[in-house]
Amino acid sequence: MRRIICLCAVLALAAPARAEVYDGFERYADRGSLKPFARDLGGILGSATFHTARPLGFSGFDVGGHVGGQVYPAKGDAILRNKGVRVFGLPWIQAEIGMPYRIDGFIRGTSHEGLTIAGGGIRYGLLKTSDKPWAPQVMVSGAAHAVVYQSFSASHAGASLVFSMGTPVFNPYAGAGFDHVRLMVRSSAADPTLNGAAVNTLESRFTGGVQLRPFNYASAASGEGGRARPLSFLYIHAAYIHVHGRGGAEGGLGMRF
Repeated sequence: MRRIICLCAVLALAAPARAEVYDGFERYADRGSLKPFARDLGGILGSATFHTARPLGFSGFDVGGHVGGQVYPAKGDAILRNKGVRVFGLPWIQAEIGMPYRIDGFIRGTSHEGLTIAGGGIRYGLLKTSDKPWAPQVMVSGAAHAVVYQSFSASHAGASLVFSMGTPVFNPYAGAGFDHVRLMVRSSAADPTLNGAAVNTLESRFTGGVQLRPFNYASAASGEGGRARPLSFLYIHAAYIHVHGRGGAEGGLGMRF
């Protein structure tokens, strides 16, 4: 768990200290590197889209900052490898709202290292919502994104099956899904014949992590004897992800009502 949190911190803090990760696309993009690059992009686009399988419930909402990233580019991704990239990822601002019939909707976006991304999705709880400790929750989730960069553009669509159970303080979750990416070349100096070309990829994604809620200690004067109780609105989460044979991590901090 500590390793996952440390990796999330590296992803969040190290990226702003270096040059743009993706500015090697125009210099290094050739025919053989397009699909591996699209796989790497899809893995981080599909990350951090969920952190529990419990629906918000009607009129509930969740807002937070999240980050997802990958360690080492895929084999054949000369675009990132020739750039010297070892760890890469994306931070997100995400807002969610609960609707009737165990349906949640969410929107998310980021502008990072030259990328401009807007997306969102919908989730549906397959089981009746329960607040009983260790009651299982199962959800299906779908997300889509549009990506714009100076030398390429992309669209992403992904879906996941998510499971979680636990207590109000400790809530493990796991998910399995796929990410489809359509990548279009806008400019390639390495191979100008690729300008306007497009490739498609479809890859798996697996997630395992935990959502935690910090403790607040009620004062003895409150009549609760100083007992610990969870802050019901604040959460943190961290998870390991496995995408197209590569490892990574995701994490976040937010408020959930």
